[in-house]
Amino acid sequence: MQPTYGYMNWYVNTDRKLLPSAPAAAFMHVGAGTNAVSVDRDNDIVAVVRWIEGGAMDGFVKRLIAAASKS
Repeated sequence: MQPTYGYMNWYVNTDRKLLPSAPAAAFMHVGAGTNAVSVDRDNDIVAVVRWIEGGAMDGFVKRLIAAASKS
C-alpha cells in the first residue's frame, strides 16, 4: 500500500437515499475501509469516521444530528 494514497469518492444526498436521516444538502466523502467524512452544513456538522460499516452510517448521522440539536 502507498503511504501517500488518499483517494476518496464524493457522494451527494440530494435524493436522501445515501443518508435518509440527513438533509438533502448533506454530502459525504468515502474511501477504502469505509473511512468517511460526512458534511451537514444545515446543522453545522462535520464528522470523520473510520472503519464504520456502510449500513451503520445513517444511524450514526441520525444520532449525531439529535445530539447536536440538544445543545
